[in-house]
Amino acid sequence: MKYVLTIVIVLAVLAAGALLFAWSGVYNIAATEPHWPITVSFINMLKDRSIEAQSDVIRKPAANRPELEQAAYSPYHEMCRRCHGAPGFEPEDFAQGLYPEPPSMTEGNLQKELSETEVFWIVKHGLKMTGMPAFGPTHSEEKILGFVELVKDFPQMSPEQYRQRVKAENPDADMGQGHTHGDSAGEKDSSHAGGQPSDHGHAAEEQQE
Repeated sequence: MKYVLTIVIVLAVLAAGALLFAWSGVYNIAATEPHWPITVSFINMLKDRSIEAQSDVIRKPAANRPELEQAAYSPYHEMCRRCHGAPGFEPEDFAQGLYPEPPSMTEGNLQKELSETEVFWIVKHGLKMTGMPAFGPTHSEEKILGFVELVKDFPQMSPEQYRQRVKAENPDADMGQGHTHGDSAGEKDSSHAGGQPSDHGHAAEEQQE
């Protein structure tokens, strides 16, 4: 009984300490101030294990349906590429201020780290406190599958191929200049997750035009 009482007291003290810490305002909630390393490690573990466990209980619809992929290009260009980029298009300025920074869809790192089912689950349900919305309430599973299918091809796709596929679905799509940040494409490349250079910067787009 004494052992149980000790545990209860310790938990109560920890809870009171957490509430006092939150109330004090000492924690900097600004997006320009990264989390502490231990916090990042905990959040990443929580996120990775949650995605893996939750996606295990769903069955992704049948893949390899080119018509679904083609139909996804126009909505991806209008919505998703602003945060995640696309072949020949860097994310918009506002995406650089998001924390955590949205992962690139053109470098190939995300496609290596996540299974298709995990990507499908993320697109359908979104991720809390990341800026990633849930598309399940507004898009059918077939439309979501289209996003998953096109993302698979992005690392190998040229800017011109991307432009053609968007235009095929929406001839009026705004395909202006691919957008980069910083004084050079190299500066932007070095800022991506993992430090891997991107082949889809402004220079690559100029070569296609």
